Amino acid sequence: MDALLRELLDAFLVTHSPPGQEEEMDEAVRPYLEQFCDDVWMDARSNLIGRIRGDRSEGAIAIAAHKDEIAAVVERIEDDGRLKLEATPGIQAWRYGEGPFDVIGDEVITGVLSVGSTHVSERSSQIHAAKTSSPMDWEVSRLWTGLTPDELRERGVDIGCMALVARSRKAPMYLGDRVCGYGLDDKGAVAAALIAARLVRERCAVNGGVPPVDTYFAITSSEEVGCSGGRYVARTLPIETMIAIEIAPIAPEYPIEMSPAPVISYKDRFIYTRAVSDRLCAIGDELGFGHQRALFRTMGTDAGEAYRTGVVARAACVCFPCENTHGYEMAQFESIINTGRMLGEYLSAPVV
Repeated sequence: MDALLRELLDAFLVTHSPPGQEEEMDEAVRPYLEQFCDDVWMDARSNLIGRIRGDRSEGAIAIAAHKDEIAAVVERIEDDGRLKLEATPGIQAWRYGEGPFDVIGDEVITGVLSVGSTHVSERSSQIHAAKTSSPMDWEVSRLWTGLTPDELRERGVDIGCMALVARSRKAPMYLGDRVCGYGLDDKGAVAAALIAARLVRERCAVNGGVPPVDTYFAITSSEEVGCSGGRYVARTLPIETMIAIEIAPIAPEYPIEMSPAPVISYKDRFIYTRAVSDRLCAIGDELGFGHQRALFRTMGTDAGEAYRTGVVARAACVCFPCENTHGYEMAQFESIINTGRMLGEYLSAPVV
């Protein structure tokens, strides 16, 4: 599994997949779904779906991992061609600092996210505040591309285009037992889902059978801006249970350690199904890598949103521990694998 995870992370983390523009991830993920699943398709909401047919369709399960990453949106093109960006949920300018940033028009245009010179006084009020008292934010930042407003528009860059950290900064870095990079939030979770799919497929091959129920692997769209893709999946697929794969933030307020043990979220904005969550914890112990439990105060997931609106009967959330969430993220390599292993084992004997 180590080689597969490295292959997946190398391929996924360099893609651009802002909400609603996730085609690069679709292209990267689809061959793996086609390898592990019986059926693969794109639904009307741009969710990429793989299905492993089970012994029955009743009680079907969806594993949900979102493919979109946080991004900003072009709010205004200024007279000198600089782009003013506006945040979408979860993206903070100070997480990136000054440096390469890409904007997606008809082509990808690379610019420099900038605040201004350090050698200023109170007379340069916004820059001085960023230097002394306030973090870099989108109000004081501008994206400089070297192009005029007309040249930008000729390349399809205008108000409403998405901007995100430059591809030149996206290659994963492996340090000791950790993988580090932007976008582990979504792309590490997609990798864990594919590991689970492979394990289910391998188990079927060895046993000469199929999973107990139909199993869907939903690589969902636009999770970061409201979980709309996951809600569409839950409404349109014949499923009873949805389990989301997410990151678990390392922070003083949470009892989470950077370890190989996945984290089971019992509550974020919603309380998850206790029986499913308890079964996942037991599987971690049975497989020898253990589990961690947590409640999160500022998170929401595809599964939680679906459960809240009553379109699935059961929901759970499995996470791998992560530092610097929604920034330059770091996760233990083995914890991503174990998240996939936990789900692969659950799918062989799910709670019904």
